[in-house]
Amino acid sequence: MNLLLIEDHLEDARFIRKILNNITSTQFHIERAESLDAALKRISSDSFDVIISSLNLPDSSCDEITFEICRNATKIPLIVLAGIDDQKLELNCIKAGAQDFLVKSKLDPESLSRAIRHSIERKHLDWQLRHARRRLRILHDTASKLESCTMKLKAFKITIKAAELLLNTALYQIFHEQDGILITAATSSELSDRIGSETDLDFGLTGMTFAEKRTFQFESHDDNIPGSITESNVFRSGITIPIASEAVFQILSREPNAFTSDDTDMLEMLAGHLTGTIERITLERQLRNLAIHDSLTGAFNRNFFQIAISREKLRAERYNSRIGFLIVDIDNFKQINDLYGHQTGDRILKEVAIFLGNCIRETDFLIRYGGDEFLLILIETGQTAVVVRERILDSLQLAEATTNIIGTPVTLSIGNAHWDPNTGISIRETLVKADKQMYIHKRSKRTE
Repeated sequence: MNLLLIEDHLEDARFIRKILNNITSTQFHIERAESLDAALKRISSDSFDVIISSLNLPDSSCDEITFEICRNATKIPLIVLAGIDDQKLELNCIKAGAQDFLVKSKLDPESLSRAIRHSIERKHLDWQLRHARRRLRILHDTASKLESCTMKLKAFKITIKAAELLLNTALYQIFHEQDGILITAATSSELSDRIGSETDLDFGLTGMTFAEKRTFQFESHDDNIPGSITESNVFRSGITIPIASEAVFQILSREPNAFTSDDTDMLEMLAGHLTGTIERITLERQLRNLAIHDSLTGAFNRNFFQIAISREKLRAERYNSRIGFLIVDIDNFKQINDLYGHQTGDRILKEVAIFLGNCIRETDFLIRYGGDEFLLILIETGQTAVVVRERILDSLQLAEATTNIIGTPVTLSIGNAHWDPNTGISIRETLVKADKQMYIHKRSKRTE
Protein backbone atom coordinates (compact mmCIF):
# COMPACT_ATOMS: atom_id res chain seq x y z
CA MET A 1 0.00 0.00 0.00
CA ASN A 2 1.40 3.40 -1.00
CA LEU A 3 1.30 5.80 1.95
CA LEU A 4 2.29 9.46 2.15
CA LEU A 5 3.45 10.55 5.58
CA ILE A 6 3.50 14.32 6.12
CA GLU A 7 5.64 15.00 9.19
CA ASP A 8 8.45 17.51 9.75
CA HIS A 9 9.73 16.09 13.08
CA LEU A 10 12.19 13.29 12.38
CA GLU A 11 11.60 11.46 15.67
CA ASP A 12 7.81 11.52 15.20
CA ALA A 13 8.28 10.26 11.64
CA ARG A 14 10.45 7.35 12.87
CA PHE A 15 7.87 6.55 15.55
CA ILE A 16 5.02 6.41 13.02
CA ARG A 17 7.10 4.33 10.57
CA LYS A 18 7.84 1.86 13.37
CA ILE A 19 4.14 1.49 14.15
CA LEU A 20 3.32 1.02 10.45
CA ASN A 21 6.04 -1.63 10.09
CA ASN A 22 4.49 -3.51 13.02
CA ILE A 23 1.17 -3.83 11.17
CA THR A 24 1.63 -7.37 9.90
CA SER A 25 -1.55 -7.51 7.81
CA THR A 26 -0.36 -4.86 5.33
CA GLN A 27 2.92 -4.02 3.68
CA PHE A 28 3.42 -0.25 3.31
CA HIS A 29 5.53 1.69 0.84
CA ILE A 30 6.05 4.92 2.79
CA GLU A 31 7.07 8.26 1.34
CA ARG A 32 7.63 11.29 3.55
CA ALA A 33 7.07 15.01 3.02
CA GLU A 34 8.25 17.59 5.59
CA SER A 35 5.92 20.46 4.66
CA LEU A 36 2.48 21.07 3.18
CA ASP A 37 3.96 22.55 0.00
CA ALA A 38 6.18 19.49 -0.53
CA ALA A 39 3.23 17.20 0.21
CA LEU A 40 0.98 18.88 -2.37
CA LYS A 41 3.69 18.48 -5.02
CA ARG A 42 3.98 14.77 -4.22
CA ILE A 43 0.19 14.36 -4.33
CA SER A 44 0.03 15.93 -7.79
CA SER A 45 2.75 13.69 -9.22
CA ASP A 46 2.32 10.35 -7.39
CA SER A 47 -0.47 7.93 -6.56
CA PHE A 48 -1.20 7.15 -2.92
CA ASP A 49 -3.71 4.87 -1.20
CA VAL A 50 -3.76 6.86 2.04
CA ILE A 51 -2.27 10.04 3.53
CA ILE A 52 -1.26 10.47 7.17
CA SER A 53 -0.50 14.06 8.12
CA SER A 54 0.67 15.83 11.22
CA LEU A 55 -1.21 19.01 12.13
CA ASN A 56 2.04 20.70 13.14
CA LEU A 57 3.85 21.74 9.98
CA PRO A 58 6.18 24.72 9.53
CA ASP A 59 4.40 26.31 6.54
CA SER A 60 0.71 26.13 7.47
CA SER A 61 -1.96 26.11 10.17
CA CYS A 62 -4.00 23.11 11.32
CA ASP A 63 -7.15 24.13 9.41
CA GLU A 64 -5.20 24.93 6.26
CA ILE A 65 -3.40 21.57 6.26
CA THR A 66 -6.58 19.50 6.26
CA PHE A 67 -8.41 21.72 3.78
CA GLU A 68 -5.58 21.89 1.21
CA ILE A 69 -4.80 18.17 1.32
CA CYS A 70 -8.47 17.24 0.88
CA ARG A 71 -8.89 19.79 -1.91
CA ASN A 72 -5.91 18.42 -3.84
CA ALA A 73 -6.40 14.72 -3.05
CA THR A 74 -10.13 14.32 -3.62
CA LYS A 75 -10.02 10.52 -3.88
CA ILE A 76 -7.34 9.76 -1.24
CA PRO A 77 -8.35 9.25 2.42
CA LEU A 78 -6.65 11.49 4.98
CA ILE A 79 -5.84 10.64 8.60
CA VAL A 80 -4.65 13.59 10.70
CA LEU A 81 -2.33 13.27 13.71
CA ALA A 82 -2.51 15.76 16.56
CA GLY A 83 -0.29 16.28 19.56
CA ILE A 84 -3.23 16.62 21.95
CA ASP A 85 -6.79 15.31 22.18
CA ASP A 86 -8.85 18.37 21.22
CA GLN A 87 -12.51 17.77 20.34
CA LYS A 88 -12.99 21.14 18.65
CA LEU A 89 -9.89 20.60 16.51
CA GLU A 90 -11.08 17.07 15.70
CA LEU A 91 -14.49 18.36 14.58
CA ASN A 92 -12.92 21.04 12.37
CA CYS A 93 -10.66 18.47 10.70
CA ILE A 94 -13.56 16.09 10.00
CA LYS A 95 -15.62 18.96 8.59
CA ALA A 96 -12.71 19.89 6.33
CA GLY A 97 -12.67 16.38 4.88
CA ALA A 98 -10.39 14.19 7.00
CA GLN A 99 -11.58 10.61 7.50
CA ASP A 100 -10.07 10.19 10.98
CA PHE A 101 -8.37 12.11 13.80
CA LEU A 102 -5.74 10.40 15.96
CA VAL A 103 -3.56 11.53 18.87
CA LYS A 104 0.12 10.68 18.45
CA SER A 105 0.62 9.60 22.06
CA LYS A 106 -2.18 7.02 21.76
CA LEU A 107 -0.99 5.43 18.52
CA ASP A 108 -0.43 1.68 18.33
CA PRO A 109 -0.38 -0.79 15.41
CA GLU A 110 -3.91 -2.01 16.00
CA SER A 111 -5.58 1.43 16.23
CA LEU A 112 -3.62 2.82 13.28
CA SER A 113 -4.35 -0.26 11.14
CA ARG A 114 -8.04 0.00 11.95
CA ALA A 115 -8.03 3.74 11.20
CA ILE A 116 -6.39 3.15 7.79
CA ARG A 117 -8.88 0.42 6.83
CA HIS A 118 -11.88 2.44 7.93
CA SER A 119 -10.60 5.64 6.31
CA ILE A 120 -10.13 3.94 2.95
CA GLU A 121 -13.62 2.44 3.16
CA ARG A 122 -15.21 5.72 4.28
CA LYS A 123 -13.44 7.64 1.52
CA HIS A 124 -14.60 5.10 -1.04
CA LEU A 125 -18.20 5.37 0.17
CA ASP A 126 -17.94 9.16 0.32
CA TRP A 127 -16.60 9.25 -3.24
CA GLN A 128 -19.40 6.97 -4.46
CA LEU A 129 -21.97 9.21 -2.75
CA ARG A 130 -20.47 12.37 -4.23
CA HIS A 131 -20.29 10.71 -7.65
CA ALA A 132 -23.92 9.60 -7.40
CA ARG A 133 -25.02 13.09 -6.32
CA ARG A 134 -23.12 14.64 -9.23
CA ARG A 135 -24.76 12.25 -11.68
CA LEU A 136 -28.20 12.94 -10.25
CA ARG A 137 -27.56 16.68 -10.53
CA ILE A 138 -26.55 16.26 -14.19
CA LEU A 139 -29.67 14.17 -14.85
CA HIS A 140 -31.85 16.77 -13.11
CA ASP A 141 -30.32 19.66 -15.07
CA THR A 142 -30.66 17.72 -18.33
CA ALA A 143 -34.30 16.90 -17.60
CA SER A 144 -34.96 20.63 -17.11
CA LYS A 145 -33.29 21.48 -20.43
CA LEU A 146 -35.24 18.76 -22.23
CA GLU A 147 -38.54 20.00 -20.78
CA SER A 148 -38.20 23.25 -22.75
CA CYS A 149 -36.87 21.59 -25.91
CA THR A 150 -39.07 21.79 -29.03
CA MET A 151 -36.75 20.21 -31.63
CA LYS A 152 -35.78 16.54 -31.71
CA LEU A 153 -32.25 17.17 -32.99
CA LYS A 154 -31.58 19.65 -30.19
CA ALA A 155 -32.88 17.09 -27.68
CA PHE A 156 -30.46 14.50 -29.12
CA LYS A 157 -27.52 16.91 -28.77
CA ILE A 158 -28.48 17.83 -25.18
CA THR A 159 -28.61 14.14 -24.29
CA ILE A 160 -25.20 13.36 -25.78
CA LYS A 161 -23.62 16.33 -23.98
CA ALA A 162 -25.12 15.13 -20.70
CA ALA A 163 -23.91 11.57 -21.32
CA GLU A 164 -20.37 12.85 -21.88
CA LEU A 165 -20.53 14.57 -18.48
CA LEU A 166 -21.89 11.44 -16.83
CA LEU A 167 -19.40 9.04 -18.40
CA ASN A 168 -16.63 10.80 -20.27
CA THR A 169 -14.74 7.62 -21.15
CA ALA A 170 -17.35 6.54 -23.73
CA LEU A 171 -18.48 7.69 -27.17
CA TYR A 172 -22.11 8.27 -28.10
CA GLN A 173 -24.38 8.31 -31.12
CA ILE A 174 -28.13 8.49 -31.65
CA PHE A 175 -29.85 6.85 -34.61
CA HIS A 176 -33.22 8.22 -35.76
CA GLU A 177 -35.63 6.23 -37.91
CA GLN A 178 -36.61 7.86 -41.19
CA ASP A 179 -38.41 6.11 -44.07
CA GLY A 180 -37.46 2.65 -42.84
CA ILE A 181 -33.75 3.49 -42.30
CA LEU A 182 -31.84 4.36 -39.14
CA ILE A 183 -29.92 7.57 -39.77
CA THR A 184 -27.17 8.80 -37.45
CA ALA A 185 -28.59 12.08 -36.19
CA ALA A 186 -26.17 13.14 -33.44
CA THR A 187 -22.82 11.92 -32.09
CA SER A 188 -19.91 12.69 -29.83
CA SER A 189 -17.44 15.01 -31.56
CA GLU A 190 -15.06 12.13 -32.30
CA LEU A 191 -17.77 10.37 -34.32
CA SER A 192 -19.10 13.47 -36.09
CA ASP A 193 -18.12 12.13 -39.51
CA ARG A 194 -20.85 9.49 -39.08
CA ILE A 195 -23.70 12.01 -38.94
CA GLY A 196 -26.06 11.27 -41.81
CA SER A 197 -24.82 7.69 -42.30
CA GLU A 198 -27.51 5.04 -42.76
CA THR A 199 -28.09 1.68 -41.06
CA ASP A 200 -30.66 -0.94 -42.00
CA LEU A 201 -33.40 -1.58 -39.45
CA ASP A 202 -32.53 -5.28 -39.36
CA PHE A 203 -28.78 -4.82 -38.86
CA GLY A 204 -26.95 -5.71 -35.65
CA LEU A 205 -27.75 -4.72 -32.09
CA THR A 206 -28.94 -1.29 -33.14
CA GLY A 207 -31.61 -2.84 -35.34
CA MET A 208 -32.51 -5.36 -32.63
CA THR A 209 -32.82 -2.58 -30.10
CA PHE A 210 -35.11 -0.62 -32.41
CA ALA A 211 -37.23 -3.66 -33.26
CA GLU A 212 -37.53 -5.15 -29.77
CA LYS A 213 -37.63 -1.86 -27.86
CA ARG A 214 -35.29 -3.07 -25.13
CA THR A 215 -31.74 -2.40 -23.98
CA PHE A 216 -28.82 -4.56 -25.14
CA GLN A 217 -25.30 -4.61 -23.72
CA PHE A 218 -22.30 -6.16 -25.46
CA GLU A 219 -19.01 -6.96 -23.77
CA SER A 220 -16.69 -7.80 -26.66
CA HIS A 221 -16.27 -7.01 -30.36
CA ASP A 222 -19.15 -8.11 -32.59
CA ASP A 223 -19.01 -7.65 -36.37
CA ASN A 224 -22.75 -6.94 -36.38
CA ILE A 225 -22.42 -3.78 -34.34
CA PRO A 226 -23.17 -0.90 -36.77
CA GLY A 227 -20.16 1.33 -37.26
CA SER A 228 -18.24 -0.45 -34.51
CA ILE A 229 -15.08 -1.12 -36.48
CA THR A 230 -12.87 0.90 -38.80
CA GLU A 231 -9.24 0.55 -39.78
CA SER A 232 -8.13 2.40 -36.65
CA ASN A 233 -11.07 1.92 -34.30
CA VAL A 234 -12.48 -1.18 -32.64
CA PHE A 235 -15.23 -0.73 -30.08
CA ARG A 236 -15.16 -3.70 -27.74
CA SER A 237 -18.11 -2.99 -25.47
CA GLY A 238 -21.21 -0.86 -25.43
CA ILE A 239 -24.89 -0.37 -24.71
CA THR A 240 -27.84 0.25 -27.04
CA ILE A 241 -31.01 1.77 -25.59
CA PRO A 242 -34.33 2.39 -27.40
CA ILE A 243 -35.69 5.95 -27.49
CA ALA A 244 -39.48 6.08 -27.78
CA SER A 245 -40.46 4.15 -30.92
CA GLU A 246 -38.23 6.05 -33.32
CA ALA A 247 -34.60 6.20 -32.17
CA VAL A 248 -31.70 4.27 -30.62
CA PHE A 249 -29.10 5.62 -28.19
CA GLN A 250 -25.74 3.85 -28.55
CA ILE A 251 -22.83 4.02 -26.09
CA LEU A 252 -19.43 2.67 -27.19
CA SER A 253 -16.04 1.99 -25.62
CA ARG A 254 -12.75 0.73 -27.01
CA GLU A 255 -12.21 -1.21 -23.78
CA PRO A 256 -13.85 -4.59 -23.11
CA ASN A 257 -16.28 -4.76 -20.19
CA ALA A 258 -16.19 -0.99 -19.85
CA PHE A 259 -19.66 -0.51 -18.39
CA THR A 260 -21.06 -1.49 -15.02
CA SER A 261 -24.70 -2.21 -14.25
CA ASP A 262 -24.81 1.19 -12.52
CA ASP A 263 -23.63 2.84 -15.74
CA THR A 264 -26.39 1.08 -17.67
CA ASP A 265 -29.03 2.09 -15.13
CA MET A 266 -27.86 5.70 -15.21
CA LEU A 267 -27.81 5.86 -19.01
CA GLU A 268 -31.26 4.29 -19.13
CA MET A 269 -32.48 7.05 -16.81
CA LEU A 270 -31.01 9.63 -19.19
CA ALA A 271 -32.61 7.82 -22.13
CA GLY A 272 -35.91 7.83 -20.24
CA HIS A 273 -35.82 11.63 -20.03
CA LEU A 274 -35.05 11.81 -23.76
CA THR A 275 -37.86 9.35 -24.54
CA GLY A 276 -40.36 11.51 -22.66
CA THR A 277 -39.16 14.59 -24.55
CA ILE A 278 -39.35 12.91 -27.97
CA GLU A 279 -42.85 11.62 -27.25
CA ARG A 280 -43.92 15.09 -26.10
CA ILE A 281 -42.46 16.79 -29.20
CA THR A 282 -44.12 14.21 -31.46
CA LEU A 283 -47.48 14.70 -29.74
CA GLU A 284 -47.20 18.48 -29.88
CA ARG A 285 -46.44 18.30 -33.60
CA GLN A 286 -49.41 16.02 -34.16
CA LEU A 287 -51.67 18.38 -32.24
CA ARG A 288 -50.35 21.39 -34.16
CA ASN A 289 -50.84 19.50 -37.37
CA LEU A 290 -54.44 18.66 -36.42
CA ALA A 291 -55.05 22.26 -35.46
CA ILE A 292 -54.12 23.60 -38.90
CA HIS A 293 -55.15 20.72 -41.18
CA ASP A 294 -58.53 19.48 -42.33
CA SER A 295 -58.85 15.94 -41.00
CA LEU A 296 -60.73 14.66 -44.07
CA THR A 297 -58.76 16.03 -47.02
CA GLY A 298 -55.37 16.81 -45.44
CA ALA A 299 -55.54 20.36 -46.81
CA PHE A 300 -54.92 23.30 -44.51
CA ASN A 301 -58.00 24.57 -42.66
CA ARG A 302 -59.31 28.08 -42.00
CA ASN A 303 -57.32 28.33 -38.76
CA PHE A 304 -54.15 28.09 -40.82
CA PHE A 305 -55.54 30.56 -43.36
CA GLN A 306 -55.35 33.35 -40.77
CA ILE A 307 -51.74 32.42 -39.93
CA ALA A 308 -50.63 32.11 -43.56
CA ILE A 309 -52.31 35.25 -44.86
CA SER A 310 -50.82 37.43 -42.08
CA ARG A 311 -47.34 36.11 -42.79
CA GLU A 312 -47.59 36.32 -46.59
CA LYS A 313 -49.10 39.82 -46.47
CA LEU A 314 -46.05 41.08 -44.56
CA ARG A 315 -43.73 39.34 -47.02
CA ALA A 316 -45.55 40.80 -50.04
CA GLU A 317 -45.36 44.30 -48.56
CA ARG A 318 -41.66 43.90 -47.84
CA TYR A 319 -40.76 42.64 -51.34
CA ASN A 320 -43.49 44.52 -53.23
CA SER A 321 -44.93 41.30 -54.65
CA ARG A 322 -48.48 40.13 -55.35
CA ILE A 323 -50.54 37.28 -53.93
CA GLY A 324 -52.88 35.30 -56.15
CA PHE A 325 -56.12 33.72 -54.91
CA LEU A 326 -58.25 31.01 -56.51
CA ILE A 327 -61.57 30.09 -54.94
CA VAL A 328 -62.66 26.64 -56.14
CA ASP A 329 -66.15 25.19 -55.71
CA ILE A 330 -67.28 21.66 -56.59
CA ASP A 331 -70.25 21.80 -58.96
CA ASN A 332 -73.45 20.03 -57.86
CA PHE A 333 -71.83 18.67 -54.69
CA LYS A 334 -75.15 18.60 -52.79
CA GLN A 335 -76.67 16.39 -55.47
CA ILE A 336 -73.64 14.06 -55.27
CA ASN A 337 -74.19 13.68 -51.52
CA ASP A 338 -77.95 13.13 -52.01
CA LEU A 339 -77.54 10.58 -54.80
CA TYR A 340 -74.48 8.63 -53.65
CA GLY A 341 -74.27 9.30 -49.90
CA HIS A 342 -71.89 11.25 -47.70
CA GLN A 343 -69.14 8.61 -47.78
CA THR A 344 -68.96 8.96 -51.56
CA GLY A 345 -69.06 12.75 -51.14
CA ASP A 346 -66.07 12.47 -48.82
CA ARG A 347 -64.19 10.46 -51.45
CA ILE A 348 -64.89 13.19 -53.99
CA LEU A 349 -63.58 15.87 -51.58
CA LYS A 350 -60.38 13.88 -51.08
CA GLU A 351 -59.87 13.45 -54.84
CA VAL A 352 -60.43 17.17 -55.43
CA ALA A 353 -57.89 18.03 -52.68
CA ILE A 354 -55.30 15.66 -54.18
CA PHE A 355 -55.90 17.07 -57.65
CA LEU A 356 -55.63 20.72 -56.57
CA GLY A 357 -52.53 20.00 -54.53
CA ASN A 358 -50.86 18.59 -57.64
CA CYS A 359 -51.68 21.76 -59.58
CA ILE A 360 -49.76 24.19 -57.35
CA ARG A 361 -46.19 24.61 -56.17
CA GLU A 362 -44.85 23.51 -52.78
CA THR A 363 -44.61 27.16 -51.77
CA ASP A 364 -48.33 27.73 -52.40
CA PHE A 365 -51.15 26.80 -50.03
CA LEU A 366 -54.26 24.64 -50.44
CA ILE A 367 -56.97 25.43 -47.89
CA ARG A 368 -60.35 23.82 -47.38
CA TYR A 369 -62.29 27.06 -47.16
CA GLY A 370 -65.78 25.68 -46.60
CA GLY A 371 -67.83 22.49 -47.07
CA ASP A 372 -67.06 21.91 -50.76
CA GLU A 373 -65.03 25.05 -51.34
CA PHE A 374 -61.22 25.30 -51.53
CA LEU A 375 -58.94 28.32 -51.53
CA LEU A 376 -55.57 28.36 -53.30
CA ILE A 377 -53.07 30.98 -52.15
CA LEU A 378 -50.42 31.54 -54.80
CA ILE A 379 -47.29 33.27 -53.48
CA GLU A 380 -45.47 35.88 -55.62
CA THR A 381 -47.49 34.94 -58.69
CA GLY A 382 -47.51 38.02 -60.93
CA GLN A 383 -50.26 37.21 -63.47
CA THR A 384 -50.01 33.41 -63.14
CA ALA A 385 -53.23 32.92 -61.13
CA VAL A 386 -55.08 32.91 -64.45
CA VAL A 387 -52.61 30.39 -65.85
CA VAL A 388 -53.09 28.09 -62.83
CA ARG A 389 -56.87 28.45 -63.17
CA GLU A 390 -56.78 27.44 -66.82
CA ARG A 391 -54.45 24.54 -66.10
CA ILE A 392 -56.87 23.22 -63.50
CA LEU A 393 -59.86 23.56 -65.82
CA ASP A 394 -58.07 21.97 -68.78
CA SER A 395 -56.80 18.94 -66.88
CA LEU A 396 -58.55 15.58 -67.34
CA GLN A 397 -57.06 14.07 -64.16
CA LEU A 398 -59.97 14.96 -61.87
CA ALA A 399 -62.55 13.93 -64.45
CA GLU A 400 -60.97 10.50 -64.76
CA ALA A 401 -60.65 9.99 -61.01
CA THR A 402 -64.22 11.02 -60.21
CA THR A 403 -65.72 9.09 -63.12
CA ASN A 404 -64.27 5.97 -61.52
CA ILE A 405 -66.16 6.84 -58.32
CA ILE A 406 -69.62 8.00 -59.48
CA GLY A 407 -69.63 7.22 -63.20
CA THR A 408 -69.59 10.84 -64.34
CA PRO A 409 -66.88 13.50 -64.16
CA VAL A 410 -66.94 16.11 -61.41
CA THR A 411 -66.40 19.70 -62.54
CA LEU A 412 -65.16 22.78 -60.74
CA SER A 413 -66.06 26.46 -60.75
CA ILE A 414 -63.12 28.78 -60.13
CA GLY A 415 -62.75 32.48 -59.47
CA ASN A 416 -59.42 34.25 -59.37
CA ALA A 417 -58.09 37.58 -58.11
CA HIS A 418 -54.78 39.19 -57.13
CA TRP A 419 -53.92 41.27 -54.12
CA ASP A 420 -51.36 44.03 -54.73
CA PRO A 421 -49.90 45.89 -51.71
CA ASN A 422 -49.77 49.12 -53.76
CA THR A 423 -53.48 49.40 -54.65
CA GLY A 424 -54.92 50.06 -51.20
CA ILE A 425 -57.45 47.24 -51.67
CA SER A 426 -57.64 44.88 -48.70
CA ILE A 427 -57.15 41.13 -48.86
CA ARG A 428 -60.75 40.70 -47.72
CA GLU A 429 -61.96 42.72 -50.69
CA THR A 430 -59.72 40.66 -52.99
CA LEU A 431 -61.24 37.42 -51.68
CA VAL A 432 -64.75 38.83 -52.23
CA LYS A 433 -63.75 39.57 -55.83
CA ALA A 434 -62.46 36.01 -56.34
CA ASP A 435 -65.67 34.63 -54.81
CA LYS A 436 -67.80 36.71 -57.21
CA GLN A 437 -65.70 35.47 -60.14
CA MET A 438 -66.31 31.91 -59.00
CA TYR A 439 -70.11 32.43 -58.98
CA ILE A 440 -69.96 34.10 -62.41
CA HIS A 441 -68.16 31.00 -63.68
CA LYS A 442 -70.74 28.71 -62.07
CA ARG A 443 -73.71 30.66 -63.51
CA SER A 444 -72.13 30.62 -66.97
CA LYS A 445 -72.42 26.83 -66.98
CA ARG A 446 -76.17 26.96 -66.33
CA THR A 447 -76.76 29.09 -69.39
CA GLU A 448 -74.77 26.85 -71.70
